[in-house]
Amino acid sequence: MNNNKAKISFLGAAGEVTGSRHLLEANGSTILLDCGMFQGHRSDADSKNRTFTFPPASVDAVMLSHAHVDHCGLMPLLYRNGCDAPLYATSGTAEITAVMLADSSRLQVADAQFYNKIHAAEHLSIEPLYTEEDAALALGHMKPTDYNSDFEPAPGVTARFLNAGHVMGSAMTQLDLETSGGRRRILYTGDLGRQEALLLETPAAPEGVDYLIIESTYGDRLHEKLEDAAGKLAGVIKRAVKENGKIVIPSFALERTQEIIFIIDKLRRDKSVPEIPIYVDSPMAISLTEIFNKRREDFCFDDKFKAYARMDGDPFGFDYIRYLRSKEESQSLNNKSGPMLIISASGMCEGGRVLHHLRNNIGTESTTILLVGYQAAGTLGRKLQDGIKKVKIFGMEHEVWARVETMHTFSSHADKADLSVFIKAVNPARGIFLVHGDPEARSALSAALAADGVKNVKCPAMGEVFELN
Repeated sequence: MNNNKAKISFLGAAGEVTGSRHLLEANGSTILLDCGMFQGHRSDADSKNRTFTFPPASVDAVMLSHAHVDHCGLMPLLYRNGCDAPLYATSGTAEITAVMLADSSRLQVADAQFYNKIHAAEHLSIEPLYTEEDAALALGHMKPTDYNSDFEPAPGVTARFLNAGHVMGSAMTQLDLETSGGRRRILYTGDLGRQEALLLETPAAPEGVDYLIIESTYGDRLHEKLEDAAGKLAGVIKRAVKENGKIVIPSFALERTQEIIFIIDKLRRDKSVPEIPIYVDSPMAISLTEIFNKRREDFCFDDKFKAYARMDGDPFGFDYIRYLRSKEESQSLNNKSGPMLIISASGMCEGGRVLHHLRNNIGTESTTILLVGYQAAGTLGRKLQDGIKKVKIFGMEHEVWARVETMHTFSSHADKADLSVFIKAVNPARGIFLVHGDPEARSALSAALAADGVKNVKCPAMGEVFELN
């Protein structure tokens, strides 16, 4: 009889969306699946982010699904605290993560300095989680790996990255390993893409999976159709031009910004909207868009996007969009009148330059704040989405007079139907773990699966451990 014991501990994104962190122990080795940053109320998130419930030095390998900060954002802290393990990711994710972590560290330092400055009289101060040196330490352990290529992250464990269809470079992690019950296959989806997408190839279900660890962000709802996105964005632009107003789009720098630019490019080509000054005000988004442009023939991109990019020659608008890198260029927008469209990070309004644009425009009725992604509970983005009329930005209260609108169309996460189709196609033999979802979304998906006869579905709690056999 095989005496190998395998277990998995859910240490983040269990009953919530951010902070993905799952610890797999098998064959005497420890493999960490993602190490993401918790996002939400500053004090609560800070406590979670600074605390590891396992010794970082005990990790033998780290598998990174993709470069969003809620999946990679704590890598610098992990390695600063003693981890010396190889960090595996696809080549696309490796390149993007270098940009994301460097930018994240700079933003944390800058936000802490600004917060400490305006609260100096109150003797309040915060410290950044990590520095650029810590980010460089983590990136020094990166091992870029091809899609669909087997490798051995730990003795007796065979791994393979499969296209996840979520963002460029995103991957599902497939692991084959020994357990007390025999050889088992585990599939961790990370964040899973939609069955219809603007830029990326849709994810395919692998065979022979025993245990499935899958996200459930939108497990309780269906997305608006992507074909409706252009019309809705065109309507917002036409109104801003008519009213000489500003459109502020808090956008995730990775994927969402590029999707919005791509749609705008098609609208301009079709002459469906009047011309409006467009600014991308995020050094990170600019760097990432350059990577997208350079890699637009990569494996993970959809054939329809590749064909458009070849025909258009400039699918990300470098010839007409003002891409702003310097602080001075960013600040100059405060003194410019509309109409204009500003795309800036972060997508949940929890840091970065978008906070300054919100601070300067949130009290103006002709401003439209257009939310184009998931807003986690406790974030400023969620508060705006929920219609709260007074919000704090950098600790100072602001009245909300701007229009706040949400477009769910752009989500790069699978919705309830997509998740159900994928789970049934995988048909895991021994169990399903739903992670990366708020309680309501996760419960709704679990109930829907049960109603369809899908068994062995579990919703792990934070810190819960399960034996795999």
